[in-house]
Amino acid sequence: MTEYFDEVDQNDQILRQITRTEAHKHNIMHRAVHIFIQNENDLLLLQRRSSNKDLDPLKWTTSCSGHVDAGESYIEAAVRECREELGIKITESDLKEIFRCNPCIQTGMEFVRVYISKKKFKEFSPEISEVSEIEFFTVPALIEKCKKEKEIFSGSFLHLFQLTASRLEAYSNDS
Repeated sequence: MTEYFDEVDQNDQILRQITRTEAHKHNIMHRAVHIFIQNENDLLLLQRRSSNKDLDPLKWTTSCSGHVDAGESYIEAAVRECREELGIKITESDLKEIFRCNPCIQTGMEFVRVYISKKKFKEFSPEISEVSEIEFFTVPALIEKCKKEKEIFSGSFLHLFQLTASRLEAYSNDS
């Protein structure tokens, strides 16, 4: 099945629909979301991407992430990705936007919105075609791990985590 995205201009305004292949092959600006799930102990859930993934297989990344489909809003994509990748039911009101990132090489020319949720989940049902494993980390432990073991993380995660780590810690302390 062909995936379609919205091509956007430098102001994140929709220009036309393009295929996933076009977007990545020609470095065309499009949209994506990254979501951090934080548990009651302020630990962040990370997923290790499946070996089947075409980009960054077996690399650690945010709790879930993905492209915004053509005609879809950022928040709708975030809800969908949580359901598809982690098997969790989450609503738009369960998510708080904490950061926006403009397109760059590290994000694959994507406008990215980063969300966090502290909703309590009894269990996760990761989709094995998307996720190979999940694990919880403290923000300080992740900061250290990113410095010492960069190669185990996706490039987009390293970029976004560097930009959001202080916000994630503040969110932990405020909630």
